Amino acid sequence: MPARFPAPSSPRADVRDPWLDNARFFLIALVVFGHELEPLLRTHSLLAGCYRFIYLFHMPAFAMLSGAVASTDLNSTLLRKIVFRLLLPYLLFQGLYAWISQAGVWPDDGPDGIATPYWLLWYLPSLACWRLLLPLFARLRCRLPLAVGVALAAGWAGDLGHYLSLSRTLVFFPFFLIGWQRLPDWCRADARMPARPLAVALLLALAALALDRRLDPRWLYGSASYAALHVSALHGSIQRLLLMAAATLAALAVFRLTPRRAFAWSRLGRGSLAAYLLHGFAIKLAIGAGAFALIRDWPTPVLLAMLGTLALTVTATLCSPLINRLAAPLTQPRWLERALWRPAD
Repeated sequence: MPARFPAPSSPRADVRDPWLDNARFFLIALVVFGHELEPLLRTHSLLAGCYRFIYLFHMPAFAMLSGAVASTDLNSTLLRKIVFRLLLPYLLFQGLYAWISQAGVWPDDGPDGIATPYWLLWYLPSLACWRLLLPLFARLRCRLPLAVGVALAAGWAGDLGHYLSLSRTLVFFPFFLIGWQRLPDWCRADARMPARPLAVALLLALAALALDRRLDPRWLYGSASYAALHVSALHGSIQRLLLMAAATLAALAVFRLTPRRAFAWSRLGRGSLAAYLLHGFAIKLAIGAGAFALIRDWPTPVLLAMLGTLALTVTATLCSPLINRLAAPLTQPRWLERALWRPAD
């Protein structure tokens, strides 16, 4: 059994791994940055390439981090955390997005029912499923090849799609499993990870791959079937397998480059869930208000610098302890847990 990272909910702050908080902050900043790029993809090819590069690895890397701190104990404590830390926040934010989408400036129709996660909310039900699947897969031989096989087979079904985030749950589960099985060992200070120059070279090579306009970003979402991507089952399985391998290498390279020591901003990584759930409101309202239309024709380098700075600023703000305390009734609804959960006698 690999050594685990300190759990995120550990009451002892001194046992937290600063590398883990640094990685979380960096990845959630990439999530915000990627969502900022979405409204500008059709007018800036370089931004579209950056978007594809980010989506190649950032959610696989998040799945790995989630797996690295996951437990294989299937008990009432795990079930309580899944219900009150994942599923209830999902329902609350699904309802909140449905309510605010009625505003005149909202750019789309909002959630399509309770069972179809809206936009970025897919990660919560998927993470709940991964944590339930882990105790089973932890006891299986050849668990990773089996999980990869299921991920490839998910593309054969044309009716999975976004419903209950089933397709993404299956496609990204191997990364969660990799994180649980290997990431703590790989990221020890004395682990034999690739040298930093090699990690940089690998990321540059994968960035060049992402700049290829023939790479449909729907391949990176994990929600489209092979038929929807207009390829055969065999072709789709091979391409998905190659992209999964590329995502794994890119994530490990990013982890290798993540600082191991604590900085003043490192603790902000602890508030990544609030930033993940809240930044969508700012992005959607900015789109609906026409903010991105105003900057659509700006030079690409200016846009990259401005949006990157804005992503870091928004992420730092939403990860701050103040915002986390204010958002806690929705992101960590302990009031519902106290009201609904009956402790064991």
